[in-house]
Amino acid sequence: MTPAHRRLTRLRAARGQSIVEFAITLPFLLLICLGVVETSYALIDQHVVTKLAREGSNLISRDTTLQQAGAVLSSMSTTPLNFNDGTSTVIFSVLMKGGTTGTSNFGQVVLFQRAQFGSFPATSRLTTGGGAYGGPPDFLATNPDTNTGLQVTNISDGIINVNGGFLYVTEIFTRHNLITPLDRLMPYGVTIPNTLYSIAYF
Repeated sequence: MTPAHRRLTRLRAARGQSIVEFAITLPFLLLICLGVVETSYALIDQHVVTKLAREGSNLISRDTTLQQAGAVLSSMSTTPLNFNDGTSTVIFSVLMKGGTTGTSNFGQVVLFQRAQFGSFPATSRLTTGGGAYGGPPDFLATNPDTNTGLQVTNISDGIINVNGGFLYVTEIFTRHNLITPLDRLMPYGVTIPNTLYSIAYF
């Protein structure tokens, strides 16, 4: 074999090795690129959800009924939020620190009002022992001074400084759809969250 033939053989071998190396690294590069795209897309959507949750708490902290606030947020729906097609849900909660001396809930944070709009499956992160609420427009709790089941169990009583004071909370849940086939490229058993969530306190 002549020197020229040997050089040509080495070049072909090097090219073949490069192709194999590229084929091995391509899936990882693809995962990284798609991951960057999906993360950016999710952050943009999360920003929208967070802003609307803040607007919701701002609304219900003013002279607005929960029913009116639900109607306003529904009219403000924008991608990725839509409270009318089953892909988003908003939960309004008004917390009160019991202010009636001598009652079971005196000095305890209770769920004073609660309303939910939208049909996307969602459960509030504020947990209680249970309670009943009236209908629109205010969705007031039944017996808020005496029903200990209304006490919020996963929040500090100190979050409301004054007995009889209020804290206004909005939670938004919405479905997040991927824009790339990233989920089909993930290793077995690895799933990508498909729900965005935000909570705002006023």
